[in-house]
Amino acid sequence: MDGMVAYIGLLMASLVAGVIVGLIKGQFSENAKRLISMAMTGMVFVLILLMGLKTGSNDAVVSSLGVYGAQSLLITLAAIAGSIIFAVLFEKLFLKDGLR
Repeated sequence: MDGMVAYIGLLMASLVAGVIVGLIKGQFSENAKRLISMAMTGMVFVLILLMGLKTGSNDAVVSSLGVYGAQSLLITLAAIAGSIIFAVLFEKLFLKDGLR
């Protein structure tokens, strides 16, 4: 449990540091934006890899993969449907001219 608290603390500290740098720096050049975007994409890939490694090393998760897979599929489909419904309602209610 202590490892999880430290992990969440590190994530929050990173988020706060990023916000502070963004507020101090203000505008970024196009080159800097491109580099930041590439770094963020790389970090997302590393995060997904680490999550996969941690999930794959957990015997309880691997043995129950069929049940978790079905539940994950249902949650994913519900999230997609909810996002589409919300986007359509948002467009109809708040964007009178539609999206352009």
